[in-house]
Amino acid sequence: MWRFEQALDSGNTLTFISYPQQDPLWNVFFGLSALKADITAVIAAKGESLEPQTPSEKADKPEGIRLVIWDLDDTFWQGTLSEGEITPVQKTIDIVKTLNSRGIVNAICSRNTFEDTKERLEQLGIWDDFVFPRIAWAPKGPLIQDIIEKIQLRPETVLFIDDNVTNLNEAKHFVPKLNVAEPDIIETLLDDPRLVGKPDPDLSRLKRYQVLETKQNDMSASGDDNEAFLRKSDIRVSFHADVEAEFPRIHDLVNRTNQLNFTKNRWPEDIEEARLRFQEELEADFDTDVGYVKVADAYGNYGICGFYLSRKNKFHHFLFSCRTMNMGVEQFVWRKLGERHVPIQGKVGSKLETPVVDWIAVVDDVDKSSSEDNTAGKRLQVCIRGACDMMMTSNFLRTKVNTLEELNYAYEGWEIIASPRFVALCKDMKDERNREIVARLPGIPPNRFETDVLAETSDVYVFSFSQESFHGLYQSKTTGMIIPMGHFGLPYHLPGGPKDKFDYTAVTYDELLKFGVEGVSEDQWNFFRNEFTFLGGFQKDIFLRDLRYMFNRLLNAQKRVIIIGLNQSVGRDQNFLEFFGEINSLVRPLATKYGFDYIDIGDVLKTEDDLAKDGMFGGAHFDRPVYKAISDRILNLLQPVH
Repeated sequence: MWRFEQALDSGNTLTFISYPQQDPLWNVFFGLSALKADITAVIAAKGESLEPQTPSEKADKPEGIRLVIWDLDDTFWQGTLSEGEITPVQKTIDIVKTLNSRGIVNAICSRNTFEDTKERLEQLGIWDDFVFPRIAWAPKGPLIQDIIEKIQLRPETVLFIDDNVTNLNEAKHFVPKLNVAEPDIIETLLDDPRLVGKPDPDLSRLKRYQVLETKQNDMSASGDDNEAFLRKSDIRVSFHADVEAEFPRIHDLVNRTNQLNFTKNRWPEDIEEARLRFQEELEADFDTDVGYVKVADAYGNYGICGFYLSRKNKFHHFLFSCRTMNMGVEQFVWRKLGERHVPIQGKVGSKLETPVVDWIAVVDDVDKSSSEDNTAGKRLQVCIRGACDMMMTSNFLRTKVNTLEELNYAYEGWEIIASPRFVALCKDMKDERNREIVARLPGIPPNRFETDVLAETSDVYVFSFSQESFHGLYQSKTTGMIIPMGHFGLPYHLPGGPKDKFDYTAVTYDELLKFGVEGVSEDQWNFFRNEFTFLGGFQKDIFLRDLRYMFNRLLNAQKRVIIIGLNQSVGRDQNFLEFFGEINSLVRPLATKYGFDYIDIGDVLKTEDDLAKDGMFGGAHFDRPVYKAISDRILNLLQPVH
């Protein structure tokens, strides 16, 4: 019994195709054709249709075709070019041009001599309307496969038209999910719901694939491997935050991209409903980071190619257009944004961990840059040090400058803060006794005392000091070293306000376990309790001493320093506002003395409407426009040296 894997509808006949039965000598695929009238009785007897399943029967909405691959002889035109003159068919010429205007590109797969075929198509004025032509005396299956791989589309979005059923069958063997059809389809091709496309009067999609084709040809001609070729390609990206201004394009990216859409969280098709969904996602948490990515290289400008939205160090959207496939853009952006967690949904055409991309440059705007005018090498490196206010500001800054972020983070349940105290502690680490003490403490990551404030590799340093309210201070009885300690599972702020801290040395090991603290041995905890004395919360003298140490280092290194003042007037938590006011009263005069820039948060934070929409209104977290305004003020200060 023969098994037929596919049926082609040719009007009055059905052609049933069987594979992989092949003649080993001739590499021929077999098919059986019959008139529909002759098999009516069989259909009726079975009580079911043997008609080829249409796309609408396979799914409620057929997947759109993005590429049509044309055979030429007796398909695109009448006759066989190698046997003499052919007869052009104006209808097929018009169809190709119409498809291009719908954003659906066209390719060629033909058994002919390349030079003769190109010359004839140029005479018809249609050569430049095709991309990735494969014209050779060779089997069509591998050629079709090569076109699809090079053009970086999924087979489900490609249609191959050929008058030879064997060629169609062979193509399906090499690319099983490919759509195939005989020339009968041409008559109604433009009415096919799969080929509606989207208006593209400027032929921008065709031009992009022509650029891709040129790149592919150049890479093949150079003989280099892919990475060597990419290093020569002057790839540039720019990050942008004005999502609303480009929402139609981003909406299309979110809902249409598949191969490089890692998260696949779609929006409603209706663009206004999608805007509402986006606003909900944006306002779900104050620490939401959102932006889009433009890409360009030596071959052209690819426009908006990526979109991301994350909160709590996890991406809700992370996706890229397939036009950047194999350029390393998604890997580069992922690392640039701090390697946040990506909950991958379904199949994707790339891995984020590899390769490690070092051939892409960040510029202010790829629309205003070129290989001759590349500002990437001139970008400042800015060290950003502080709590969540600096994290949110950095989300905007990193799109314009190279950022080195020293922010608060969690380590085994302990809160690691970017306090001046830990910069000054580097002096204490020169004493071997202190190193031995620290080695026996819980909650100290291996790189705890590394900071660019001391390495001095950045051009600019931006500081905020809201974290001074976070931890209690503990002093070593042996050496006098003072170290802050804070755990998320232990009481944080006491009723007395930000300075009123919980004494960890009063907690027994059994009580520690009841608080849910894990990963701390009894020996570690008892050592901490016996070795350290609790000093309380914020200590003005210690803070000022640490600030002077930091500021002197940076002043001597001739570094630019910018201080972000704290909110002391807007919000409902008076204890915090008063504490922030005290910090400002200490920091601002010192910044003036050292000649450092100081940004008064009161200039951009006016009312409770400017606070984060988290329902707390305490005064520590702001709405996104405030962080954007802080970022803009930092960039304005840097303008003379940027």
